Amino acid sequence: MSKITRRDFLKIGAAFCASAAGVALSRLPLSFASQRNGNPANAKNIIILLFDAMSAKNLSLYGYQRETTPNLARLAARSTVYHSHYSAANFTSPGTATTLTGMYPWKHRAFDQGGLVKRSLVDQSIFNLLGSGYHRAAFAQNLWADILLEQFDKNIDTHLAPTSFTASRDSLWVGKFKNDPALGWDTFPDFLFSLNLPASLVGGYLNAYESLRKIPYYRYGFSDYPKGIPNMLPFAGVAFRNEDIFAGVTSEIGALQQGSNPYFGYFHFFSPHEPYRVNKEYGKLFHDNYKPAAKPVHALSENINDATLLDKRVQYDQLIANVDGEFGKLLDFLEKQGILEDSYLVVTSDHGQLFERGEHGHSTPLLFEPVIRIPLIISAPGQTTPRDVYTPTSNIDLVPTLLGLAGREIPASLDGKLLPGFGGLPEQDRSIYSMVSYENSAFLALTKATIAMRKGNYKLIHYMGYPKHGDVDELYNLQDDPEELKNLVKSDTTTLSRMKEEMLGALDAANKPYRK
Repeated sequence: MSKITRRDFLKIGAAFCASAAGVALSRLPLSFASQRNGNPANAKNIIILLFDAMSAKNLSLYGYQRETTPNLARLAARSTVYHSHYSAANFTSPGTATTLTGMYPWKHRAFDQGGLVKRSLVDQSIFNLLGSGYHRAAFAQNLWADILLEQFDKNIDTHLAPTSFTASRDSLWVGKFKNDPALGWDTFPDFLFSLNLPASLVGGYLNAYESLRKIPYYRYGFSDYPKGIPNMLPFAGVAFRNEDIFAGVTSEIGALQQGSNPYFGYFHFFSPHEPYRVNKEYGKLFHDNYKPAAKPVHALSENINDATLLDKRVQYDQLIANVDGEFGKLLDFLEKQGILEDSYLVVTSDHGQLFERGEHGHSTPLLFEPVIRIPLIISAPGQTTPRDVYTPTSNIDLVPTLLGLAGREIPASLDGKLLPGFGGLPEQDRSIYSMVSYENSAFLALTKATIAMRKGNYKLIHYMGYPKHGDVDELYNLQDDPEELKNLVKSDTTTLSRMKEEMLGALDAANKPYRK
């Protein structure tokens, strides 16, 4: 029998505290968490919980009709809540890279699927900029996000594998290609270990056999999970249950809490990313008569019919409620152990999700509000009352804000600013950009892309380089038209001209180093 280390013991104890069986232990006094050996009195921990593909549009916290997030609302009652917070991108690689570097995709260049940050900018990550005075821990369940963490690995003290709390820890391919994780996450499951043709059927069946043999709860997947066990598409062999993921993260936070240094923990959850698979209890929710506003099919959409989109929305909302329920257990643990008394807790996402205009999901040419407006909730140490910020902010702002809270220097190379409420001032007329350009080479100027610009009440969306669509603009007044139904390009040419000139100027500056 292998020896149980002190860290293992602490993790087991933390997980026990998070369960119903750990009620007695969870009543330890607040000083248990705050009196750590060697911590300066003013050094605060920083915990980021990022929920992949979580759209602010579908959270009851932000006014959504369905009650999807009662536990996030419970946190919001003691936090600063940002109501117009945007991701700089609409899928994981560029959205996560921006969250971790404070730079727009047109600067960090990780804007294709599985993309990497420009090599010369790797040291500009939050992990390096915070420095070794913090114990830096990272876990990204989304495999594309973990590829980015591998880039920053030399400045991460505890880097948990994406399969750490999943049912696929012993697969034939997971974690076997440290020098090229993209190869392991993508090429091998798509080809050598796939059950789909063309591929190696032998490898596919071997991988499936290993999963079925070593994962006990596959045996009851169709009783507890009518739609099947959750998995991380497009990496379908990586199965998990949200209760396991949250329990694992809870135990890690409990173990970090015992260290002598303040810590920075980045925890990137896969859910509520599709596929939308919940247990039978959450599957009972939201079978109601709710119908969102009808919207025209977009020329660049997949042309999915409204009935299918409505069904997928129900499943997505169920999964958000599932994530919120598990988050509630984690929040209970943080509160009972007094961890929120000496920690900043950040809840956010990398991008949102679309269920409109003939489009489902993300990584699409479209940049409408549901796919780029994301949640941001920040609870400061000991905060007991809410604060609401309605002026537009961006995920480029998170790194400089956290550096400011940690008393670290904020490099001039970052695109973001201090968030209002944490050293920054509200700027209603600030220009904020989001973009998607996954078909454009990272080594060339952007010529095929969609760029959105939010400024004041207005939002400009500029499409360029798409066959049969040309260079097209859409302009919306989000205050008067939050559903983006009335395109103002013909009726408000003054605003269009002013915003487009500014946008194209910013794009020209970003493209300048990459022109041949």
